Amino acid sequence: MKFSTVPAERAGDLQPTEAPAGDASPREAHAPASLMAGVILVCALVMIATLMTATNRHWLGLSFGIGEGGTVMVRAIADGGPDAVPAGAEVTRLFVPEAGLFVVPVETDLIQEPDFFESYDDFDTFMARQDRLARILAADRVGIELGDGSTVVVTPARSRPLSSLPADFWIQFVTGVAALLISGWIFAVRPRDAAPRIFFASGFAMVLSAHAAAIYSTRELALPAGLFQTLSLFNFLGALGFGGAAIALFLRFPRRLVSAPALAWVPLLIILAVASERLRLIDNQNTARYLPMAIEMGLILCCVAIQWWATRRAAADRAALRWLGLTITIGAGAFILIIAAPLLAGVEPPMSQGYAFGFFLLIYVGLALGLRRYRLFATGEWSFRVLYFAGASVALLLLDAAFLYVVDLEPKPAMGLALIAVCFAYLPFRDAIWRRTAGRPRMAESDLFRAVVGVAFDPSAAERAARWQSLLRELFDPLEIAPAGVPVTRARLVEEGGALRLPATADAPAYVLRYPHAGRALFSPSDLGLARQLSQFMSHADASRDAHERGALEERRRISRDLHDDVGARLLSALQQPDADGMRKLLRDAISDVRSIARALAGDRQPLATVVADLRHETAERLAAAGLALDWPLAIDGRLDAETVDHRVHRHFVSALREAVSNVIRHAGACRVSIGVSVVDGRLEVSVADDGVGVSGPIGGGNGLRNIEERVGQVGGRVHYPPVERGFVVAFEMPLRPVARS
Repeated sequence: MKFSTVPAERAGDLQPTEAPAGDASPREAHAPASLMAGVILVCALVMIATLMTATNRHWLGLSFGIGEGGTVMVRAIADGGPDAVPAGAEVTRLFVPEAGLFVVPVETDLIQEPDFFESYDDFDTFMARQDRLARILAADRVGIELGDGSTVVVTPARSRPLSSLPADFWIQFVTGVAALLISGWIFAVRPRDAAPRIFFASGFAMVLSAHAAAIYSTRELALPAGLFQTLSLFNFLGALGFGGAAIALFLRFPRRLVSAPALAWVPLLIILAVASERLRLIDNQNTARYLPMAIEMGLILCCVAIQWWATRRAAADRAALRWLGLTITIGAGAFILIIAAPLLAGVEPPMSQGYAFGFFLLIYVGLALGLRRYRLFATGEWSFRVLYFAGASVALLLLDAAFLYVVDLEPKPAMGLALIAVCFAYLPFRDAIWRRTAGRPRMAESDLFRAVVGVAFDPSAAERAARWQSLLRELFDPLEIAPAGVPVTRARLVEEGGALRLPATADAPAYVLRYPHAGRALFSPSDLGLARQLSQFMSHADASRDAHERGALEERRRISRDLHDDVGARLLSALQQPDADGMRKLLRDAISDVRSIARALAGDRQPLATVVADLRHETAERLAAAGLALDWPLAIDGRLDAETVDHRVHRHFVSALREAVSNVIRHAGACRVSIGVSVVDGRLEVSVADDGVGVSGPIGGGNGLRNIEERVGQVGGRVHYPPVERGFVVAFEMPLRPVARS
């Protein structure tokens, strides 16, 4: 078979989602919950079926053991068992008084695992004896002949109480439930990826094997042969299925060693092994059952070794392989060494198979612990919420069953007590575990926003870059922050989660952060979501700072222009005045302009009526000096008292009107000037009309009109020229509050 590796960037099984879990769409968020609900339902059905099969048997209330010389003895009597049978008594015969059916119990009747028999003849004999014993135990009355010759007739209970099930039953039961729940959880959050599907198959195989063994290995004395053989087959199928799933998993994770169709040979080998055992092609039953398991273990180790070589240049994949490979190798390997290897060698195992199943429990619990640290199967932190809520559902079912069958409460009180226990015991425990598995607490969005604003509005570019790097260290605690060296337009995970690239911002270059939380973890999709949120905050803050700086710069330029064009021009004109009166007038105008600029710097708004009155007085003096009459009715001024204007509107309004009057004085040849100022719907409307010669050519060709249009346009206004029979009219309107030009 040809092996090839696919880079993680192209391996769909491993590629982490770039969106944080909490940002999933409602439909995407609903799918894992729905799938997990299905897993919980299957798990509940499996638990019910297992418990019903284990307890739906007649029960004597006796615990049997092996005495001296291989005899069968009564080891202990359970609560509710027959008081007439003394503990430690030898059992020489079991029989049905009315039917004459009897069996002399022997040592092999108490064997937990029927795979112990090497020959199929011994296996068939064992099953025949189990069937006969099961028929005796199913009778309404069972006779027990003791070693002292006495006979005791016992009436078995109709069912076996849960409290009588031994510890090794519950170890196997919990192992199967945990395997199914944890593997089903991984499948629920990553249902489209091959590796989680394979892992879910391993969990299903494990619950099949563990629960079947739990039933027959902890029987009171016997089970019907048909049920026993079915459970034994399920145990064999589950064990082979787990091994096959582990092989397929390491052929696809963390690197794809083979294509998906090539995995078909794994179930084919399992089918061949089961068929060989069923057809008894190998004389030794022990070998037929445990040799395939040992071969699977060898293949698992080979696949792990190949993956180890394939991931030699991928730190993230190597970390995932190290954890998953170690847990499966130790768990499955310990079971093979303690149970399978001694049986293959013809030696009794040193440990009960029921307790040995606890090694498989280590696999699934270890996997759950490794998910947060190594991002196995690319699950995110949000997936733990699915598991914890699933745990609450299972805990409620188990507690309700315990109160019903163990404490023997009525259904309603049992459910109430179960709810109380889940609320006051499980939920606080779940929250404590969540705080530990979810890693370091995240900074609140309000604190994050304040920190970003503090970085963005620092006056020094070098200090902004330093504070940005400090914020990154506080949030992610990476081992290294270095310039990315390549253009980065958006935050993204690279190096299989070992590094996070961030775009340039806050006067700092694009950075690459490596190994967060002091190197104890990889970057998760949640970290990626935080980085993108951080970049978005920083982008908005940078834009706000740039807008503020542009506004301040524009304001400084406008003040400079006002000082140069108005104040400077008036002072220069004053110096050139031949008479003192003219000089004083220009100096007063210059002082007025300086005061206006000062009021603007202080943020003061001026009453529009005052601005218009001052401008009317100035215009009247200018026109009188030029020998022109002014028509500017005073009655209109009273309508402007309620309005105020800021410096920008004030300056452009005054400058535009002055330019219009200057044009009349210089070019119109007029005798009279009519000026109107009014406010309509929040806009200042102005018209300057003269009775002069008018304009013969294109309107707007001179510098004066262009200056007016420029001034008015600066605050979002417009200029137009109404047609008249005589003279010329320039009209303009502008908002009382400036509007930025597009």
